[in-house]
Amino acid sequence: MQKGKILGLILGFTATFTSAGWAQEVEKPVAAKETQESSAEQDLRSFKEWMKVQSDKISTTTRAEWPTIKSDFARQANKIENSFQGLSETSKRDFLELKTRFQELESKPMADEVPLQAEEVRLREKELLGSFGNVQNISAIHMREAYIRFMQNVRVKRQNWTSRDWDYADYILQNLGKRKAAVEEKLSTLDEIKIRTLIGEFHTLRSGQEFKEQQKAKKQ
Repeated sequence: MQKGKILGLILGFTATFTSAGWAQEVEKPVAAKETQESSAEQDLRSFKEWMKVQSDKISTTTRAEWPTIKSDFARQANKIENSFQGLSETSKRDFLELKTRFQELESKPMADEVPLQAEEVRLREKELLGSFGNVQNISAIHMREAYIRFMQNVRVKRQNWTSRDWDYADYILQNLGKRKAAVEEKLSTLDEIKIRTLIGEFHTLRSGQEFKEQQKAKKQ
């Protein structure tokens, strides 16, 4: 009788540990599945944030920037597609809608493909040239000073400029160049040297700003 009780207790303990161990084995794949789903949803959330940034800045995005944006899109989209089954049904629909929205963004004209507005050009001329805003009336004696005024304002304002702002400034600089050509024979050698130096500075500043924007876009 004593032996029967002992044998029953041993069998009971064995069954308990076996059940617990089996339960743990069953829980493991479930936990792994939950982790996979969480990772997939997290990737989708990051993708949504990235898409919002691209949508918000599409009006200032140039065609030259687009290959980098497309590459970033493909990288993130491929990662989500590899874990697509880990998404909820709602998230799957969200992902497909994001892909459609990206195609719509791609079909829109880029910032450098939209013509400059005449009224905006006039406003920018006053902003960057001050009293020399009427470019066609700048005399030879004031040409050097007009370029100096232009670059002084560019240096101050450029920190917050988009590529579109640079387009307007570049257009104004080209207009200055046309006016300079009309009075060039009346300019002194020193005036010519100063003007060329200022033009070179403008293009250096713009190139530097574009490089920073490209590096910033790669990190997003």
